[in-house]
Amino acid sequence: MTIELIDEIILTLLIAFLIDGFIGEPPNKIHPVVQIGKIIDTVTKFTKNISHKKGENFEKFMGSILAIGLPSMVGLIVYLISVQSFHILGTVIFIILSSIILKASFSIRAMDIHINDVITELDNHNLDMARKKLAKIVSRETSTLSESKILSACIECVAESFVDGVLSPLFYYGFLNTAGAMAYRTSNTLDSMIAYKEEYYMHYGWMAAKLDTIMNFVPARISPAFLIPAIIICRKDWKNAVMILKRDRNKVESFNAGIPMAIMAGGLNIQLEKTNHYKLGDMNEELSIQRCKISLKITKIAAAICVIGFVIPITVILNYLGWWNVFFGF
Repeated sequence: MTIELIDEIILTLLIAFLIDGFIGEPPNKIHPVVQIGKIIDTVTKFTKNISHKKGENFEKFMGSILAIGLPSMVGLIVYLISVQSFHILGTVIFIILSSIILKASFSIRAMDIHINDVITELDNHNLDMARKKLAKIVSRETSTLSESKILSACIECVAESFVDGVLSPLFYYGFLNTAGAMAYRTSNTLDSMIAYKEEYYMHYGWMAAKLDTIMNFVPARISPAFLIPAIIICRKDWKNAVMILKRDRNKVESFNAGIPMAIMAGGLNIQLEKTNHYKLGDMNEELSIQRCKISLKITKIAAAICVIGFVIPITVILNYLGWWNVFFGF
């Protein structure tokens, strides 16, 4: 039996974006990613101390089970929900459930809100509060940052989040539907929670860090295809974005984050700096609140280009090849 699912897949994608734009994040009590975080926290507390006593190799082994097992389990559960909802509950319920699940895997509005909260404090010349609000979205020490360093951190966060918060989940949705998007989001959540390079997580979070790097590898490298056209649309310096991308993308310790960050630095003609770690771009223009706002605009346009120019075409091609009938068991 052959059933055309492409309309439902595309409609799910569009509804998920509408949910993100007009509603935003669900309450923490029912947010799937928050619940996944609680599972990670519980499992880590239970297994970390036990594995630590048995040596670093066993600690890596236990951390690897969590890093591989949890995304696989989440992906499988979401896959079963998707398939069964379509077969048993029908098209409408399938679209509603899929849209809600997909929305949980990415976030554009939340980043916009967080960055604008910091910008508002800077506008009000409240540097201490701006530092505190920035600390909610970055891992670096913020208590002594100047206004320019705060703006740099904001723009870096916006650029990096385009890949791991938007492009990557959409990439995996394009090939593996909501199961792929949520498996990725689980892996990324593991990375953010247990893949710190501090001593406590050095071995336990090793596999989580590796898998997140692997899963972001392709999305990070196709991100210029969406960010650079967005920079052109915003009438910023796309040629400099390409130049800085080539020159500075490897200056960041992260294997993937340097790509979108270098593009943003070049496109805005600014220098992004994390003290004692890296400098991306040239200070041709001063860091400003206006440029921070433009970075948000660039990523929103890039997300739209990604959906229209990549995700939808990929799902259509896979539909033509019969992939979705195989995937959903028809």
